[in-house]
Amino acid sequence: MALAPSERAHPRISANDLALFMVSSDTARLGIVRRSKLPQIPPIIRYRDVRPVVCAFLADDLRRVNPLVAAEQMFQQRSADNSESVLRQDDARNSIEVLHSLQAMANQLAQFTFRSAPAAQPKLQLGGVEVSVRADLLVRMPIRGAEHSGAAILRLTQDDADTDAARSRRREMGLYVATLARLHVNQNLPADLPVSNRLCMSIDIQHRELFQAPDANTRRMNDLENACRFIAALWPSA
Repeated sequence: MALAPSERAHPRISANDLALFMVSSDTARLGIVRRSKLPQIPPIIRYRDVRPVVCAFLADDLRRVNPLVAAEQMFQQRSADNSESVLRQDDARNSIEVLHSLQAMANQLAQFTFRSAPAAQPKLQLGGVEVSVRADLLVRMPIRGAEHSGAAILRLTQDDADTDAARSRRREMGLYVATLARLHVNQNLPADLPVSNRLCMSIDIQHRELFQAPDANTRRMNDLENACRFIAALWPSA
């Protein structure tokens, strides 16, 4: 059978979609796999312009706020520019929220040293599926007197639900993304320092939450691999 123009022949899923898959119903899971197999090109890439600003700020040992102020001014101008599309204006307003939330997380993130991650990173191969995991930052911190390393993935989301169920779902997704960060470090980002689970993290900036891979993480790793095996088996008929 010939493939549709945008159809992916081989199983591939993003880290966020895999985390969503892990907390979804069977019906929703099928929809996630179908969207991954037949991806739509978005009209704009959300948060494309604010993500490097966040990374540069965190990788700056002094955490100087001047670049954040300059970026906020740029986004304010864009949000008010009628020559920009409605989507670009909306993205600019959401990017300003990201900058404000980032500054509110300063105390949570102060203990970590961040460095820029490699521009080119291989995909994570897991259970027959190519998982699009990309570390935004490398992380370092002394633990019990010895320097350890890890990696951070930024989660920039617009989910504003604030029920107990929504908070639990976000937490589970954050922990799964942090676990994927650990697997990605193990497979694709060789480190010259011992790797610590607590330094493999998902940073949910808008919700001002930091999720670190649990020390007892074997079950989550196995669950992710088993989910990928299921996705690979489902792929041909999705």
